[in-house]
Amino acid sequence: MRLLCILIGFTLLGCGGSLSEEQRKQMREARELKSIKKVSEAEITEAAFARGREIMKDVVRFPKAIDSLEAVHQVRISWLTPGMSGGTEVEQQLIDAYLNSILSGAPVSDNVQRLGEDSLLYSKPVTRELPDGTVSADGVWNISLSRKQLVLGIEK
Repeated sequence: MRLLCILIGFTLLGCGGSLSEEQRKQMREARELKSIKKVSEAEITEAAFARGREIMKDVVRFPKAIDSLEAVHQVRISWLTPGMSGGTEVEQQLIDAYLNSILSGAPVSDNVQRLGEDSLLYSKPVTRELPDGTVSADGVWNISLSRKQLVLGIEK
């Protein structure tokens, strides 16, 4: 009986894990993805600004490839001009707010809004100065970002 216990003990010790370094790395990464992250709303908003600005660089460089950019970045990108029908209610409200800011002479910049519980909307107005010195709004780029993807992208 004692000999049997010793043989079982050696067998168990001899059958230790035989994972390669690459497999260990993959398991560690999978564990980190499933781990709970505690991030503040400010960090999520900051990540949305950073991600939106990064995507806007690509939109400016490749304005005719919006569908491809949406697929690559896993977002929804839309262009909305003043008076144009379509777009969500929030997008319409944002373009109205940008127009009112321009009319009042206030500077306009990019913005992030919550869209429900699971996404955020990054918006970037496109303006130009007219010869008489006034500013005109050509339209607004809107990028819908997944809250989950933003949280997973935040490094702690």
